[in-house]
Amino acid sequence: MSSIGAWLDETRADDRRRRLLVAGGVVFGLAFAWVHWLGFVAGGAVVALPQPSIRRGVLAGLGFGLLSALAFGGWIATAGVLDTYLTMEQVLVVSVVIPPACALFGSLVRGLR
Repeated sequence: MSSIGAWLDETRADDRRRRLLVAGGVVFGLAFAWVHWLGFVAGGAVVALPQPSIRRGVLAGLGFGLLSALAFGGWIATAGVLDTYLTMEQVLVVSVVIPPACALFGSLVRGLR
């Protein structure tokens, strides 16, 4: 377990490695969220872990969740059904709240190490 902690400490100290890991985490999280909602939790955790502080980790997780919601909105817009989607009140609220909430929950893993 200490080797993972040492690797994370090294990654947090190296800006380039940290940014690459966060970018990979965003891609992984979005791809996983495409097939299952747990991708939001996993993506929030992966982008939060390399952050140097808990606060930045939570903000990174929240940012991933907001990016996920925007990506979904963009996908809906390109499908040509944005007007219909915006009139579906409960579906709209749930689909906008779930990605940031789940990613925020996943980012709390940053507090473990």
